[in-house]
Amino acid sequence: MSEPSALRQIAVAVVLLIVDLAVIAWFLWSCSWTGWRDNWNPQDVPEAPRIAWRAVWILAGAAAVTGVGLVALRWRISGVVQLSVLGVGVVIFACLAVRK
Repeated sequence: MSEPSALRQIAVAVVLLIVDLAVIAWFLWSCSWTGWRDNWNPQDVPEAPRIAWRAVWILAGAAAVTGVGLVALRWRISGVVQLSVLGVGVVIFACLAVRK
């Protein structure tokens, strides 16, 4: 199997980048909205850290499946972009999950 052209890899990377950023934005919106709601009801257990941990696991799983899968299929540019963007998302949500 030959390596795909750089132009095709960049096109796939851009499409996946848009999808990744949309998913990260959705998780960030959900986590911030839940955090705002948690501030108004301090008697209950906060739900925002749970949502942030869920985002960590989903983004880490997506990075493992798509990023490593694309690199294994010799789509190196797309795979590295996936691993980088989703890895940064994992770090952001891990920081949000452990923040008090």
